[in-house]
Amino acid sequence: MPDSGTPQEEEALGKAYDARLMRRLMGYVRPYRVSVIVAVALLMLASATEVVGPWLTQLAIDRAIPARDTRLLGVLALAYLGAVVAGFALQYAQGILTTWLGQKIMYDLRKEIFGRFQRLDLRFFDKNPVGRLMTRITNDVETLNELFASGVVTVFGDLFTLAFIVIAMLRMDWRLALVSFSVLPLVWVTAFVFRARIRDAYRDIRVRLARLNAFLHERFTGVRVVQLFNREAADGRRHGTLNADYLEAHLRSITYYALFFPVIEFITALALALILWYGGVEILDGAVTVGVVTAFLQYVRRFFRPIQDLSEKYNLLQGAMASSERVFKLLDRQEEIRDPDQPVDLPAPFRGEIEFRDVWFAYGKREDGEPDWILRGVSLRVAPGEKLAIVGHTGAGKTTLINLLMRFYDHQINCMWS
Repeated sequence: MPDSGTPQEEEALGKAYDARLMRRLMGYVRPYRVSVIVAVALLMLASATEVVGPWLTQLAIDRAIPARDTRLLGVLALAYLGAVVAGFALQYAQGILTTWLGQKIMYDLRKEIFGRFQRLDLRFFDKNPVGRLMTRITNDVETLNELFASGVVTVFGDLFTLAFIVIAMLRMDWRLALVSFSVLPLVWVTAFVFRARIRDAYRDIRVRLARLNAFLHERFTGVRVVQLFNREAADGRRHGTLNADYLEAHLRSITYYALFFPVIEFITALALALILWYGGVEILDGAVTVGVVTAFLQYVRRFFRPIQDLSEKYNLLQGAMASSERVFKLLDRQEEIRDPDQPVDLPAPFRGEIEFRDVWFAYGKREDGEPDWILRGVSLRVAPGEKLAIVGHTGAGKTTLINLLMRFYDHQINCMWS
């Protein structure tokens, strides 16, 4: 059995964002573009509801309460509640729609990958552990589902929310808005550091998961060999090592997240403190009202929420890039054994004669780069109706002859059957 811990070509991950891969991924969205347009429209409306609440709060504090206008206060309270309910309904509809979109794309991808598996030659499966291939059709496709269900479309909601809140803050009081935005360089530095760390951790998670899956499949399917050679203890230690590596990578990513979100919360608190300080001074000078400062405190809370979401979506994006690279590499692989475009019809009646002429065949190469020949210049002929027994020690090439006859592999030198 191959060593599952040896790095494979498919474990290599490319750039965090690849425009070529993204364009190809968007091709799977094209059949559902109407659903995407509707989902984006719902997100835009839901984002608009985010700016309504603070504005209504400002009106209640600055107009209704000083004027003791209970009627206006009731209208504003109902409007606030209506905005919350509308936002909930819009987000619910958008969530259902984007989840459906992700599931449909995942269904299409799995069908395409399974169809490709069925057409690939046996030499491909000899070189690739089944556990690693199972990771392609399960974990990698699931990662792409998360991209479409929670990333590609919903990122518009975060951008719309940020844009609407920035516009609302600038229109309400541009000086308080600039004070609020003064902490953004800290957010950028934090996100930059977090992005680099979480990218490395995510790469390790994907690589180690593929190794673990490949190891488990090999040992489960080859359990007779494991028990025959008393390899239980050694394989148990190997599994423990792979499992510990996978756990360590996950714990590292959890540590980064555990640091990132409190740091963002601290920056949010810093922005709130600046607003309280600067806004309080402006209130004392009569430059702004209490309602405006209260609205800004709410806006800042809502402003940093989509920034956190965008950081998470970046992690989702780079995971999807890695998964899509592996999936497309599989889908782009050409079959080594292909039927001719214009096959020659066999004569009728079919004679059923089999002939091998000077057949050479090797499954792979030795360490020195030379072919590891299984068959060397084999020639034989089986006449119609004749019975032939093939005998020999293990590894002599008995199964290889049948594999060549069935054309599971192509010969290297010459092979004919009629």
